[in-house]
Amino acid sequence: MIKRLDHYIGRTALLGTLAVWLALTLLMTLFNLLDELEPGEQGFHLGEVFWYVLLSVPRAAYMVFPVSALLGSLIGVGGLAAANELVAFRTSGVSRLRISGSVLGAILLLTLGVMAVGEWVAPPADAQARNFKLQQAVGRGAASGDVGMWLRDGNEFAFIRKPLVGGAPGESELRFHNVVIYGFGENGDLERMSRAVSAKHREGRWILEDVTDLDISPAGVEQQRWSQRVWHTGFLPELLESAVVRPRYMSARDLGEQITYLDRNGLDDRVYQSALWAKLLFPLTVLALVLAGMPFVFGHGRQQGMGLRIFIGMAVGSLFMIVSRAAQNFGDAYGLPAIVGAAAPSLLLAATVILVLRRSA
Repeated sequence: MIKRLDHYIGRTALLGTLAVWLALTLLMTLFNLLDELEPGEQGFHLGEVFWYVLLSVPRAAYMVFPVSALLGSLIGVGGLAAANELVAFRTSGVSRLRISGSVLGAILLLTLGVMAVGEWVAPPADAQARNFKLQQAVGRGAASGDVGMWLRDGNEFAFIRKPLVGGAPGESELRFHNVVIYGFGENGDLERMSRAVSAKHREGRWILEDVTDLDISPAGVEQQRWSQRVWHTGFLPELLESAVVRPRYMSARDLGEQITYLDRNGLDDRVYQSALWAKLLFPLTVLALVLAGMPFVFGHGRQQGMGLRIFIGMAVGSLFMIVSRAAQNFGDAYGLPAIVGAAAPSLLLAATVILVLRRSA
C-alpha cells in the first residue's frame, strides 16, 4: 500500500515538474529567439538564427530545471492537497516526511537525467553555438572548439590554446594562455612567428607576456625575447567573449581538466572550482529547493490557488539564489574551500525544512 502511495505521489510531482520544465524551456527559447532577431543584428541568415537558438535549448533546459522542479512539485502535490488527498494520506498514518520523500525520490530520477544533459549534450551544442557567435562578431576568419581558438586578422593568424575566464566568481576577465601568432607575407610565405605564455587586454590594447619572436627570412631566423610587448591586432575583448566557454556551461570533466591546468601553472582557479562544485552538487540543490516547497503544500494546501503556489515557488527560488551567491562570495572573501560555498546553502535549507516538517508532523 505504502509503495503504491509512493508511486502515486511521485508520479504526480514528476508530471507537474515535466510540464513546468517544458513551459520554462520554451519560454527561455522564445526569449533567445527574440533577442537574436533584434534589428541591427548582422551576420546570421534566418536559418542560422533558428539553428543557433536550437543549439541553446539543452543549456536553457539545464539552467531552468531547479526552479522547474520547485514549481512543478508545488503545483503537482498542491493539487493533491486541494483535492483533500493529502489529508486522507495523513489520516492513514503517512507522515509529512514520508510524503516529501516520495516527491524527492521521483524528482531525483529526473535530476540524474538532467545532469546527463548538462554533461554530454549541452557542452557540445554550446561549442557549435559559440562558433556561430564568434563568426558573427569577427567574421569567418575565426573558429573555436575543444582544442582552442583560431583567429585571423589580415595576413596574421593566431592560435589560442587556453582562452580562460579569470577573476572572482561572477566576474568576467578575459585572458588567453599559450598563444601562437603566425605572420604571412603577401606571397603566402611565413615571415614571423610569436609564442606568448599569456595575453590580456589592458588600457585598450592587448599585452603579450613572456614572448618569443621569430623573424624568418631567406637569410635565416632571428630570435628576440620580451617579458611584455603590445600585440597589434584589431580584435576587441568584447567581440571574443562569445568564444570563451563560461565555466557554468562546461562539463564536469572539462572543468576538472581546466582546474588541473591552472593549478599546474600557478593560476587562479576559483571560478572553475566554484562551477565544478555547483555542477557536482546539482542534485543536492534541486532536492533542497523541492523540499523547501513542501511546508507550503501542507500548510494551507486547500486554500492555495495555482497562482499563489507559483508565487511561493518563485519567491523561494529567488531567495535561495541570492543566499547561494552571498555564501559563495563569503567563501571567496575568507578563503574557504569552494565546496563550502556551494554546499552550505542547500544543506542548511534542507536541514531547516526537515526540522519544520518533523515538528509539525
